[in-house]
Amino acid sequence: MTLLTFSFTGENTTGQATFSIAQEYKFKNLFLKDVKYNITNEKLEEIIAKATSGAGLGSIDTTITSPLAIHMDFLDSNDCVLYSLDDGSTPPGGGAPELNDATNITGLIPIGSAGKTSTNISDTSTMSHSYPYQLIRNRPQTWAIGKSLVFTLYYRDVQTDGLIKNWAVMSGTTDAFSDICDIDITLRLE
Repeated sequence: MTLLTFSFTGENTTGQATFSIAQEYKFKNLFLKDVKYNITNEKLEEIIAKATSGAGLGSIDTTITSPLAIHMDFLDSNDCVLYSLDDGSTPPGGGAPELNDATNITGLIPIGSAGKTSTNISDTSTMSHSYPYQLIRNRPQTWAIGKSLVFTLYYRDVQTDGLIKNWAVMSGTTDAFSDICDIDITLRLE
């Protein structure tokens, strides 16, 4: 059993990091062992106000936060495919919206949701999810010295009229993975 941990922060990246393997690894099973992250940003949350009548309250506010996922470029359709439905927005380049059409992304693993940017320390603490979640099952693999592993963070926009939009890459255009954010990913090879 071999454990590999990969860490990156928003100070050095906009949601994607590439790591090179320093030695050769041979294995048949790959597990996502643990994910720890502190991903908090005002672009990943939306306050929703709900008016209430007859209850003595003017309104009730709640904050929804964006779902998060990690894309691993070394996984293929034999290993992991995330199945999702299209949100019905107009595709890039125009065309008719495709509400509820299948949107399948190979190598994408949901990991939880962003933290809130409030001053409450429990809302901004590091989130930790321990698994094991099996990514590769009984398929012999060899990772040669120098192999590049690319991890890309995805999110779903919640700021469009309070709707949860399609999975999208965290990029420089969103600034959602800012310099106060970090993530640690641990893989187990057997």
